[in-house]
Amino acid sequence: MCSICGYFSDEKVPTRIVTDMLQKIEHRGPDAHGLYADGEIQGSSEISDLESSEKARVCLGHSELSVVGGDDDAIQPFRSCDGSLSLVLNGEIYNYQELRGLLGKDHAIEDKDNNSEILLHLIEEIHDGDLLRTVQSVVKMLNGMYSFAVTDGDEVVVARDPVGIKPIYYVEDGGSVYFCSEKKGLYDIEGKIRSILPGKILRANKEGISTHQGVRIEKPQIDITDFDKAVALYKDALTDAVEGMLRGLSVDKVGMIFSGGVDSVLIAKLISDFGWNLRCYCVGKKDSEDVKNAEKVAKDLRLNLSVIYIDERKVKMILPEIIESIEIKGLLQVEVAVPMYFAAKAASEDGIRVVFTGQGADELFAGYWWYKDVVSEDGFLKLHDKLWEDIDLAYDDTLEREDKVTMAHSVELRVPYLDRNVVHCAMRISPKLKIKDGEDSIRKWVHRGVAAMLCVPSYTAYREKDMAQSGSGVHELVKKVAEEYFEGKKVDEVEIADKGSNYRYLDGDYGTPEMRAYMHEITKANQ
Repeated sequence: MCSICGYFSDEKVPTRIVTDMLQKIEHRGPDAHGLYADGEIQGSSEISDLESSEKARVCLGHSELSVVGGDDDAIQPFRSCDGSLSLVLNGEIYNYQELRGLLGKDHAIEDKDNNSEILLHLIEEIHDGDLLRTVQSVVKMLNGMYSFAVTDGDEVVVARDPVGIKPIYYVEDGGSVYFCSEKKGLYDIEGKIRSILPGKILRANKEGISTHQGVRIEKPQIDITDFDKAVALYKDALTDAVEGMLRGLSVDKVGMIFSGGVDSVLIAKLISDFGWNLRCYCVGKKDSEDVKNAEKVAKDLRLNLSVIYIDERKVKMILPEIIESIEIKGLLQVEVAVPMYFAAKAASEDGIRVVFTGQGADELFAGYWWYKDVVSEDGFLKLHDKLWEDIDLAYDDTLEREDKVTMAHSVELRVPYLDRNVVHCAMRISPKLKIKDGEDSIRKWVHRGVAAMLCVPSYTAYREKDMAQSGSGVHELVKKVAEEYFEGKKVDEVEIADKGSNYRYLDGDYGTPEMRAYMHEITKANQ
């Protein structure tokens, strides 16, 4: 896990542009740094060692957060055996061991547990002179979360995983294109900042800049209509995904974003059953439902739980940092980020580099309450279509925010429910097995069935869904902070860009005028 950045330019431009990007996003990878510039590669523990007055047409930058891989000297960018290709990767390829076993014998692999190095060798083995076509072939083999850039010296190809778990942004400026894992690395470059969409590939060479299709999320037929079969198949897929994501990690250095709801508890139970000494993190007011539920289920399952209590003062102090981290000031996005920000901070302070999350289960199994209305008004086939729409938009609704809010503390986030094989299995299941009808207050029946099968207590397995910001008490705290700020003052309605599935299903603005105006005020104060 790390940060990547770089550029392709028609004319040579200063490589300091890339080292400046690395400085701005060093929180994503504080352990080691590397630079590729027109064929030359150098690495260091300090970004300042990479700064120079040199210029280049192609430059790639990388900062490392050491999570998996045994060679402490393996600093990216990596160079292929024949010297023709160089690569930087942000993310994890979970099936790298299986793919490594398919490589020919003539690859000089320095670290067999470094998935970035394995990815480069895969590209090298298939490369036939057409770098774009090669990358298009390779991404279809990968199961993981990633954004990566590879160059042959004449062009740069940048790819993103099909779900969009790992963000990557770019700016076009004349005959140049610049890219970076976070927007803040591109703020000083003229031009509109755009996102490389999930499953897409950006290509830049002397002929111009173009976007191409990489790998899509496979949309299978609905062919699982028996409840017991659905539970069995989904259990196997999820168990395999969690086991694959634990590969190479220290048994004492894994965390869990833990609300006490079925989604997070199910993943925590699986990790614990695999023998990992998991540390769970719950954030909320002392009297919040999340804290009460988390404490009860953690005690019953003998999970190691850390509770981070929050109040108005703590929330008020942290909001400017969160807005800077997630690069958006919309009320919904900020509120949802608060619990994860505190949890990731606590995990980082405990020396944990990897945390798991329960994100994605609601989109797969119709967990949000508004899905009842879809069934009532339009039926089950429309619900299935809407679930796919929400999965496709999860990168924008949720994933980019959660990546940034955890990486602000140098912590990697893993998302088992959005594993490629888990998504494929879940979306084969009939929507009638996920939600019974338009009056169903529980929903997610297959998902809950797996939780019950794995001995998650019934009071958790069948606990009704609550939003993170309300279950933790964050929404109420932000409301109080905003009301106190504007007490006795006139509040003008402000328009602030926000996003989330709420806005596709519910009428009206989220929150109160005071809350939205407060987001605007603290953003101005910290510019």
